[in-house]
Amino acid sequence: MNKEWIPNSLTMANGFFGFVSIIMAASGNFLYAAIFIILSMIADRYDGIVARKLNIVSEIGKELDSICDVISFGVAPAFLIFSKINSTTESFMVSIIIGLICSVYVCCGAFRLARFNVKTLSNGYYQGVPITTCGALVAVLSMFKEIPNIALIILIAMFSYLMVSNIKIKKI
Repeated sequence: MNKEWIPNSLTMANGFFGFVSIIMAASGNFLYAAIFIILSMIADRYDGIVARKLNIVSEIGKELDSICDVISFGVAPAFLIFSKINSTTESFMVSIIIGLICSVYVCCGAFRLARFNVKTLSNGYYQGVPITTCGALVAVLSMFKEIPNIALIILIAMFSYLMVSNIKIKKI
């Protein structure tokens, strides 16, 4: 019997939780949106571990993982921040600027994942900060009411750059 469905189910849970996060953010439930991104991170953490333990690493699993990661750690955190800030502003121009910055974040995250898929690890180091790290940090930081909106936007812009940068990050 094909056991590939086991890690792929965890990968799909990652994407599922990411989409539920988007729904929660659209509904104004920002805390739940952040929690679902964190649940995505947990599923993402274990899909690869389970695949390696069962010795069923596959190309389709790798591609599926990247697609789900774009949803959960690219689109969901960007939409969470956009929705959270947009809920407190009445300025159309501010909404456009925030939307553009959040869109750049998603594009940088997608580029980071594509680059990861075609390049091999160099001496155990990633190139650029992983999208999972950035998305999880955005989710956690969005939970703190004390962090001003401008700080969240600056973080999104900073994470966008860090994902596509040439910074070397040691694989844990």
